[in-house]
Amino acid sequence: MKSSTVRRSNLSKEKIAVLEALAKYKHESADNTPNVYVRNNKEKELDLLWQNFKINQKGEKSPVVYLATGFIAGIVATSLMFAILGLSIHSASVSVPAEKAKTKTESINLVPAAETAAATTGSEIYTVQSGDTMESILTRFYGGYSTERLNTVMKANNMTNPNKLSIGQKLTIPMH
Repeated sequence: MKSSTVRRSNLSKEKIAVLEALAKYKHESADNTPNVYVRNNKEKELDLLWQNFKINQKGEKSPVVYLATGFIAGIVATSLMFAILGLSIHSASVSVPAEKAKTKTESINLVPAAETAAATTGSEIYTVQSGDTMESILTRFYGGYSTERLNTVMKANNMTNPNKLSIGQKLTIPMH
């Protein structure tokens, strides 16, 4: 081994003596025993030289660390979202003037199902309004929708298609 290598290696005198002894013994051992690994002198020298050399390696983290970090980050993000939304909901109060809050009760023709059963037999006239469908009209007067009631109203009004309703159209609703 070169003397410059020995000086730079910061080896103790005992280790240098071992290296010199290994350098003198250049013959490899002729051991023929099976299942025994015998290293040559160069490998022994390298092991002795690199014995005190430490490599700083970044240790790999287990998946549990990543799972816990993600879980905590999710909790923090969710709580922040709820806090922000909660503040925005409480601060967004809308004041409605009392005049605009009144609804027109005279334009709504609601007849509860209990009153239709108590009403006398005959018929009632209903004017179709915006947003009305045949199903909503039958539900309003009979309390529910059925094909029998639909056919009865269509026959009373000479209709072929229950989807052809016009705003302002007068319908005769037979009451049984």
